[in-house]
Amino acid sequence: MGRTKQRSKKASKAEVHATTPAPSTSAQPPASITVEDLLVQSAELIASLDYDGAKQHCLSAIDLATREAQEKPAETDPRMLRDALEILGTIELELGEVDEAREHFALSIQLASSLPDPSPAPHLYLAQLAQSPQESLAYFASALAIFEAKLAALEQAKLGGDGGAGTVDEAEDEGEIRRSASRALVGMTELYLTDLCFEPEAEQNCEKFLAQATQMDPTDPEVYQTLASVRLSQQREEDAKAALTQGWELWRNLEPESPIFPPAASRLTCAKLFLELGVHVSALEVLHQLEGEDDENPEVWYLSGWAWWLLGEARGAQESVAEDEESQGECWSEAKLCLQNYLTLEERDSSETDPEQMAHVKELMGKLDAAGVEASAGAAEGDAEWEDASEDEAMEE
Repeated sequence: MGRTKQRSKKASKAEVHATTPAPSTSAQPPASITVEDLLVQSAELIASLDYDGAKQHCLSAIDLATREAQEKPAETDPRMLRDALEILGTIELELGEVDEAREHFALSIQLASSLPDPSPAPHLYLAQLAQSPQESLAYFASALAIFEAKLAALEQAKLGGDGGAGTVDEAEDEGEIRRSASRALVGMTELYLTDLCFEPEAEQNCEKFLAQATQMDPTDPEVYQTLASVRLSQQREEDAKAALTQGWELWRNLEPESPIFPPAASRLTCAKLFLELGVHVSALEVLHQLEGEDDENPEVWYLSGWAWWLLGEARGAQESVAEDEESQGECWSEAKLCLQNYLTLEERDSSETDPEQMAHVKELMGKLDAAGVEASAGAAEGDAEWEDASEDEAMEE
């Protein structure tokens, strides 16, 4: 199993996941410019990470749309103001203006209530920004209702056409809608796993929402990963392993450029669940990929070190170790390398590390030092890819 040393710098990360706004102080747009023009310019500025400039253009668009609605309502498309408020909310999130974003998402929803084809996005944002789990649940549910209405409209369009499967674009649209609906159901399930876990209907709703999500999009790995968490909470570990592995296999061999490849945070959760279930080799395969993508994430090095330590303990308890498996000593050498990388990052910026993780790292390093373990030298660039975990895991279990 190959290892990689630290090598690349981590890219900076943008911070993410009523009444009409007061007129902006920027100059009024030329008479020939339209609301749509201003929103296009705002989108271009967002793409270049100029959020302040994007906000000013968006505020100008809202000012213009509001004036047009008052002066010539029959010629005005109210969807433009709705969309501008939604875009403004996303910009304000990037700027850390959470209260303002919450207000403008809510106003966008209010305007959309009398319009056809409402956007689910403000509902999903407000589900994340909600100030209570009940409020969050309500916004997830309203977003889900919009997705279901969109799917019903697509189905009706098929029936009204040639009765076939529809165009490629329609199929892609349906797939995206189903995936988004599935994620809303996952969000609802996670609320009952956490903030609402003591509600009498918590377990029943977890089962119901995940069953709906599986029907909505059976190829969504998040569904099976969340199902694994539910099974763990029910102390059904074998079922949890099966669900987690099923979800992992859906993306395991995909290229990172794939549109359905999970984000790093989701894959980190997957690794944590594998560790909690004692499936160490699979956890390490997931973590190894994360190391290659961002070798300055201390949590990845901590989990990798912990996983190698646990795998070493398991190998030490075996009567024999296969030729293609690492011995206990080799596992612990890898563990020490990972933990040293963690400590290096902690020395550079202690604000990026967790105190409990730090205490655990020091405890493990003390045990490794006492055992006389030397850190692995790591693997050179271009070494062999990570070995398939399935055979190793089968022998470990």
